Amino acid sequence: MKIIQRSVLSPILAASWLLAAGAMAQTPPSPLSQPPVGSSVGVGEPSISGLAPAAVLRQTLPPLPADAPKPDPDPRDLEGTWLHDQPLVALTTTDMYGNPAPLNDRGKQLLARRLKALQSGTPYINASSLCLPTGINWPEELNSPFHIFQSKHRVDVLFQEDRDLWSIAMNPAQNPAPAPAAADRPYDGTSIGHWDGNTLVVDITGMKQPLWMDVDGTPASVNAHITQRIRKLHQGYWFLEIVTTLDDPTYYTRPWSWVRTFAWRPDREVFAEYDCEEQSGGVTDAEAFGLVPEPPEDQR
Repeated sequence: MKIIQRSVLSPILAASWLLAAGAMAQTPPSPLSQPPVGSSVGVGEPSISGLAPAAVLRQTLPPLPADAPKPDPDPRDLEGTWLHDQPLVALTTTDMYGNPAPLNDRGKQLLARRLKALQSGTPYINASSLCLPTGINWPEELNSPFHIFQSKHRVDVLFQEDRDLWSIAMNPAQNPAPAPAAADRPYDGTSIGHWDGNTLVVDITGMKQPLWMDVDGTPASVNAHITQRIRKLHQGYWFLEIVTTLDDPTYYTRPWSWVRTFAWRPDREVFAEYDCEEQSGGVTDAEAFGLVPEPPEDQR
C-alpha cells in the first residue's frame, strides 16, 4: 500500500487502518519526571511512551525465531534491520512528556487547514503523493523496516518505504563541501553526525522544501533544525531509541521532542517490493484519491 493511501484517509478510517496493521491508539501520559528537552529514557527508567517497549513488541510484532541472528553488542554498531515497534502515530500532537505540541499561531493555522482538507475529503498533495523524498521522519513513523549500513566516515539508512536513502556524514571536515544553493538542496536536507558517548547525534538542516513530519501534516519549514539522538539498547530485546527534537521558529514557540523505538528485526532484511512511480498512462494519485494542491504560503 502506498503512503498516500494512508495520508488521505479520514481520521476514523486512518485509525481503523492502523489498528488493522497491528497498531494501537496512543495517548502518552505525563511521565513521573521531565528530563531536559532532547534527553532520552534509559534502561530501567520510566517509559516516556507509557508502555514499555517489550510490551509493545509483544502486541504488535511476532517474536523472532530462537536462532535469529543477534546484533553486535557494541553500542556504537547500529548495523542491521530495524522496525517500528510502537503504536503508529498519524499526527504528533504531544511531545515526549505528554505536553501539547508548542505550535505558534502560524503553525496552528497551517495544521488546522491540513486537517480540515483531510476531513473534507480533499487532502493536500504532499511529497509522498509525488513520489518525492519526504524527509527522514515520515518513513520512521511507518510500520516498514529500514536497514543501517555503517562505516567510519558515514552512516547510511535505507528505508523500505519510498526506497529513500538517508546519508549521514560522520567526518565532513575531511571532505568539506560548500553549502548548496536553495534550489540545489537535497529533499531530506544535509545530515551531520557525531558520537556523544554511545549516542549517535545527527543534525539535519537545509531541506529543499517544507516537510510533513507525519502523514497528517505536522509541519516543518525549510529552515527547521532537526536533531536525532539514536541509541542501541537492550531491555529484554534489542531496539533503537530515537529522540527527535524539532527547532523551527516558523511554526513553533520553542524546540520540542518526541521519542520512538525500533526493534531489531533481521527477518525483515529482505525488503518487500515497493513501487511508488506512476505508471505510463495510469491514473495519478491526485486523481485517484482526490488530492488538491496546497495553497502557497502567501495565500493561506
